[in-house]
Amino acid sequence: MTNRDSTPPPPWHAAALAHAVTQVRRIDAEVSDFPHITEGGRWRTTADGVWTGGFWAGLLWLAAIQARDATLVDAARRMTDRLLPRMHDQHNHDLGFMFYPSAIVAFRQTGNLAYRDAAIAAARALAGQFNPDGNYIPGWGFFGGAEWQGQVLIDTLMNLPLLAWAAGETGDASLLDVAHRHAATSLRYLLRADGSVYHMFRFDPASGAPLGGDTYQGAGPESAWARGQAWALTGLAILGAMTGDATYAAASARVARTFVDALPPERIPPWDFHDRQPDAARDASAAAIAAYGLLRLARLTGNPAHRDDAVDLLAALWQRCANRGEEGGLLLHATADLPHGLGIDESTMYGDYYYVKALTALAE
Repeated sequence: MTNRDSTPPPPWHAAALAHAVTQVRRIDAEVSDFPHITEGGRWRTTADGVWTGGFWAGLLWLAAIQARDATLVDAARRMTDRLLPRMHDQHNHDLGFMFYPSAIVAFRQTGNLAYRDAAIAAARALAGQFNPDGNYIPGWGFFGGAEWQGQVLIDTLMNLPLLAWAAGETGDASLLDVAHRHAATSLRYLLRADGSVYHMFRFDPASGAPLGGDTYQGAGPESAWARGQAWALTGLAILGAMTGDATYAAASARVARTFVDALPPERIPPWDFHDRQPDAARDASAAAIAAYGLLRLARLTGNPAHRDDAVDLLAALWQRCANRGEEGGLLLHATADLPHGLGIDESTMYGDYYYVKALTALAE
């Protein structure tokens, strides 16, 4: 792992980050529950955070740390506390999304062991879902349904860092073993020869036998759903940094090259790279996630080209997608789930979180 990059942020960076913090304050004043995605520019919220609550708590923490704002700290703690009852979810492959940006950050900021213990419990709940016959954690749709027991989603790579962190905190090597075994399954079956990834791969849940690639949110089974490519790029880069396993860095770099090479001139990806219609919906959230992953990959590998690609993505987001209005999220022009008609050309909480996470990382 290389030292952090000393290259200064680009000239627009400070304005983009300050504007993001202002928008976080505005959203916090508008909502009482967890913002999920927007509809018609207005946040649709959930009481329990579904799978995105950790991003809102995490965004509040990012803004609070950046602004040194006690009011935002209080909001971040309040929303983190509301997620803690979810620590024992048994059919939820997104526990990393929920507890890494929230409880782990809360523990680091406050020293309160209750947050550490909750994140460890969530890691154990995630590992407890592991199918040892197929060597995978099921991708549980919206947390349930026996029909999901044989489906592996590329998104789950982003949740494995919770296991790696908890293994380091507790010394429980079985948690890291689950992370490595699930990642190996993903690299074997979901990573294609051309560096793109399946959104989903189906297995026989009883025997673990592989059945074939598929999608839930992409254009088709063999397509390259943009956010899925970003999840893979970023999850693998983070795992590479946390574990020191060069296999993850190499795989992340393959996905990164495919992602960047497929971008249109304006750098905001279509919702699926196989949708080549001129008016195809764009996905700012995929760009934000990929930007953060590219920064992690640049730090991990020492390759400045990855940082340059991240800066290009963030510049495009600031110029073309940053919300300068009075409602909605930080980023406009995201697509949550086009096949199911959800959040098309809207804002998403995960896109907003990774946008600020990447802007913050750019200055580290």
